[in-house]
Amino acid sequence: MVWVIILAFPIFFGAMWVGIVSFLSWASGWRTLARVYQADVPETFAGKRLMLVTLGRGRFPRVHYRGMLWAEFGEETLWLKPHILFRWAHPALAIPRNVITLEERKGLLRRYVDLKTRADEGISFHLHPKQVSWIDPNGGPGETG
Repeated sequence: MVWVIILAFPIFFGAMWVGIVSFLSWASGWRTLARVYQADVPETFAGKRLMLVTLGRGRFPRVHYRGMLWAEFGEETLWLKPHILFRWAHPALAIPRNVITLEERKGLLRRYVDLKTRADEGISFHLHPKQVSWIDPNGGPGETG
């Protein structure tokens, strides 16, 4: 009987993890963005870990990806690569700069950058302004697309 529990636990835990990560991908809108922007990360990827980032449709529910995403704001493309534990349902994304809209906003407790794409205007990333290297130092991010 004990050996059944020992064998069943990893299978149960793995199935739960796959289910939870798949649900987060759907709830955040990552799955929708991946249909349009999924790409392989280049060998020269030099992304930085995003410590404060949420993704979702509207105000609630939003999925918090604290420390689980790496981003590189290239000349023409935003590259997003999730932590290895989330890659089951979160493929890497390559979002062209010309389809991105950036807007700096004031939240309840802090300022944040609202990043949207043309794939689905309802899905937005909320990032800390210091994490977004495309911000114009003279007056905020404005529109890039």
